[in-house]
Amino acid sequence: MILRSLAVVAALAITGALAWSMRGTESASKAMQDAWVAQASAGLQPFVVDTLRRIVGADRRLLALRAYLRAGSALSERWSWSQEQLSAYSATPQGKAAAIDINAVAVAFGAANPGFTLQVNQQPRSLALQIAHWNNNKSVGTSAAALVNAIGRQFNPDRTPPSADELRRMLIEWPTDGTVALAAPGLSAHGQGHAYDFQVVQHGQVIAGLGVASAHRQWDAAGWTQKLRAAVNIAGNRFVGPLESPHEPWHYAYTPVPMISNDKTPN
Repeated sequence: MILRSLAVVAALAITGALAWSMRGTESASKAMQDAWVAQASAGLQPFVVDTLRRIVGADRRLLALRAYLRAGSALSERWSWSQEQLSAYSATPQGKAAAIDINAVAVAFGAANPGFTLQVNQQPRSLALQIAHWNNNKSVGTSAAALVNAIGRQFNPDRTPPSADELRRMLIEWPTDGTVALAAPGLSAHGQGHAYDFQVVQHGQVIAGLGVASAHRQWDAAGWTQKLRAAVNIAGNRFVGPLESPHEPWHYAYTPVPMISNDKTPN
């Protein structure tokens, strides 16, 4: 009986030691990832650094950082509008023109498909919402984990740590497999009203929505991909799409009306 009790105690001790060891390894790994983020983001604009702080997980920060580094000198120009600009958008000439163009697509779609309507969020997507989506998106998590593994393989912790330039170069050159369903926070075309998502509605219920996993079933197989494209073509030449990679039949790029120098359109 005593021997059995000692065996149980020993087993518990070994299990506890292994668990502690695993926690220590995990902590070191996260600390290293945080160090990579700090090293590669050094010198970037304050608004980029602030956005990185709001992203949950060093792995997702690294994946977003990759996009920011690849944007290069165009980063500021592409960055999502501020809340003030978003609030003012609908009343600007550009915002009013976008509403007219979106309504034209909806009218063409409704005329060709009686009983069905299009639902569109005409408000450009805020940075806060982009960050929330990035923090919770499964495809982002999968790609972020793959990126961390790739960095670990290229820069073995037992060797000399990489320089900031080497780490940035690796991030820029690392190829994704095209499965990330979102643009990095701040770089979404939705953030400046340069893209819109359409959903098909019947009797108040969305029957073709924004789910990548159900895109082929809800859109392609049901014929809505072609029907939406036809409505877009009828409405004019402001919309281009749909997005091919990842496959999003509902996502269309939008070319705003030319901006007039003396207007107050967000920029």
